[in-house]
Amino acid sequence: MRNDARPETLLLEDAIRQVRELLPRAWTANLTGAAPYAGDVLLSVRGPAGVGVTYRVEAKRAGGRSLADTVAALRERQRETGFPVLFVADYIGPATRRALAQAGISYVDATGWVRLVSDDPLILLTGEGAERSPRAPESSAVVRLNGVATGRVIRALSEVEVPVGVRELASAAQVSPGSVSKLLTTLAAEGIVDRDARGAVSNVRRRSLLRRWAQDYGYATTNPGLGYWLAPRGLAQVIDRVAEQEGVAVTGSAAVRRLLPPDKTSVVPLRLLALYAASPRRLAEQLGLVEADAATANVVIAAPQDGRILPSPGEPATLAPTALVVADLLTLPGRSDAEAEQLMDALTAIDPSWKE
Repeated sequence: MRNDARPETLLLEDAIRQVRELLPRAWTANLTGAAPYAGDVLLSVRGPAGVGVTYRVEAKRAGGRSLADTVAALRERQRETGFPVLFVADYIGPATRRALAQAGISYVDATGWVRLVSDDPLILLTGEGAERSPRAPESSAVVRLNGVATGRVIRALSEVEVPVGVRELASAAQVSPGSVSKLLTTLAAEGIVDRDARGAVSNVRRRSLLRRWAQDYGYATTNPGLGYWLAPRGLAQVIDRVAEQEGVAVTGSAAVRRLLPPDKTSVVPLRLLALYAASPRRLAEQLGLVEADAATANVVIAAPQDGRILPSPGEPATLAPTALVVADLLTLPGRSDAEAEQLMDALTAIDPSWKE
């Protein structure tokens, strides 16, 4: 191998290592071809009797081309060459993994995600890698999606019409263009957003976006001043009183019941009321709640990480932004995640970008 090895060289070496570690000992995985690191690359996977399959390898760094274009190009390459394609990248996010699996395309990334498939001979080889895209220390991309600016951009991405440019998105989210660019680099690398040649966002996979946010964000871990309380006379009475309060945002199960279509019933009984308020303790006193612990509480109140989600002083209680409600449901205890999926299904009926 040459001393001036290209980045693709390292990707291929990582891919072979990942595959070899998962294969049974009697199996082999080898690159073939006259110049395997400089041109067309084939990966030959063989069993002890010599039976196996040869894959046409396509190696690239994450990001760049849109997910739809990537899958289409891989399908075309598979048709042209007659070989099953193995897609190799430094990181393959959940949205990309789902799209590749649906297209019947094998993949390997440097963090350990592996899905090697073949119908003849029958092969299914899988491995799990990192939950999020690793970033080099010098990279300006966002690694953890848990900051205030990140939350604002994600909420904006869940609502804006595409295509949308960086500055337009920054204006909608009320953050700096630099904050938008850093986040979009990460989201594009993980297949959650597609960007056109000008860098504008051309597509958003909103369900994947919220699931990715929930990997780093949590209602109980991100928002300060969290407190647990018990409504001694039941939640129905408390919910009626919440409507009379100022500066309160309703999230979680109670919000779902107002966001779902009138003909839909929540899949989960209302057992935990989740709220936002500038002063959780003060609100609890106004509602007549009794302090409790996480195991016995039926009301949880947090001061929001981003105070902008609260209604202005003097305004009555309102719902938290829909994207935040979904993220909270994905991270609250019990079966709240089932409600999150139900709400996203309902949103999909209105906007197909919530499908994936």
